[in-house]
Amino acid sequence: MFDALCALLLRLYPAGFRREYGREAARLLRDRARDERGAVRRVRLLIDLAVDLAATRLRGWHAAPPAIARLDGAPRFDIIEIAGPRPRALAAGTLTSLLLFASFILLFQPTSLPSVPAPLGEGGSGSESPGGDSNDFSVPSVVPDPQARHKLVAAIAANLQQFYVDRAAGRELADALLKADTKGQYEELDLGDDLAARLNRDIQTTARALGIPRGVFVADIVFSAQPLPTGPPPPMTPELRERNRAAMLQQNCLVETVDRLPHNIGYLKLNGFAEATACHEVTGRTMTSLNTADAVIIDLRENGGGFGETALQIAGYFFGRPTYMYDPRPDSPVSTRTSSPVAGNNLADKTVYVLTSSRTQSAAEYFAYNLKMLKRATLVGETTAGHQHSGAFRRVNDHFGMGIQESARPDNPYPVKGWEVIGVEPDVRTSRPEALRVARELAERRQSTR
Repeated sequence: MFDALCALLLRLYPAGFRREYGREAARLLRDRARDERGAVRRVRLLIDLAVDLAATRLRGWHAAPPAIARLDGAPRFDIIEIAGPRPRALAAGTLTSLLLFASFILLFQPTSLPSVPAPLGEGGSGSESPGGDSNDFSVPSVVPDPQARHKLVAAIAANLQQFYVDRAAGRELADALLKADTKGQYEELDLGDDLAARLNRDIQTTARALGIPRGVFVADIVFSAQPLPTGPPPPMTPELRERNRAAMLQQNCLVETVDRLPHNIGYLKLNGFAEATACHEVTGRTMTSLNTADAVIIDLRENGGGFGETALQIAGYFFGRPTYMYDPRPDSPVSTRTSSPVAGNNLADKTVYVLTSSRTQSAAEYFAYNLKMLKRATLVGETTAGHQHSGAFRRVNDHFGMGIQESARPDNPYPVKGWEVIGVEPDVRTSRPEALRVARELAERRQSTR
């Protein structure tokens, strides 16, 4: 009875929503139904679903336009437009509420509750929701393949044991994964993102137990819906390099905004660190335009990373002498020191604020981490994404691969040994939308006390 009511409520959602998110919605309901047992919790689950349905019907639902990938690899996020309520939406919400409360007494009699709630569409054979025909909404369950999962975990464990820089720790990491698989801890997970996330979490837990410091990259399991390539990428040709250079210049080397805010505060919004050979001059001109500012705000809230050379170039403007910048990659092509002082630069002694968010990652985290550790900038915003990935990448099968730390890391003089998983913590925590306002207030307050 409970499953039938859930399926019926899902069928009342707009057809476009069911096509886009029906599978995920049913899986979420299945997971909640498994964990939230008892009359009170199930009432709450049904009320949550009914409220969400009513809100969706009242506001209307429209599919968001497809995300367009930028050249720096970060997605663009669009906001679903909200429409006004319609009469039939009001009627649907009223009917849903009446149905929910009318069914309450019958639904939650003890004899009607199975010991384990059956998931919607159980069996993975395309079985439909009760009462539906072939054109109705149905969400078949994806049944994990036990043998494929065991083989995948075994291959990942073998890579850890064979290639992780500390062979003894690699064996411990591998044994922990194999033991968890033997105990059936992964048997409910599909061969996809959920399994990859769980394996990464277990690797991190074992690494901490072995004394590997927080923030240090160990390994990262990734899932790709598209088949992974079987060999290295093709070499960069002069023609392709020139096209990339032209595309970067057309996008102003990912510099979105350079502005002078009130109180002579320089503002730079940088959405990626572009390739240095193409954008070295543009980066230099951008930093020079901030030269007379009394304080500088570097906005990395939408920065998905890029090239460390450009991050190092920008950091060089904030120091009066060559300064060490920690790079976690063994044999990194990026210099370990800034090219400071920069001729004609006046920013070496100016106050610097760096805006961060959960979207700030990779080379942007390298930039923010070092300026924070060197106490050269105040970070304002959210904890960054925690994507260090300083190891080699190995293909495990068609859809799974893993990065793994195969070589010794460079010495790190700082107390926090990296940002993998944990991200870079801000000095002043605030929401992503509020970060610029807060940084401006801090800069203005500092100037008023001088």
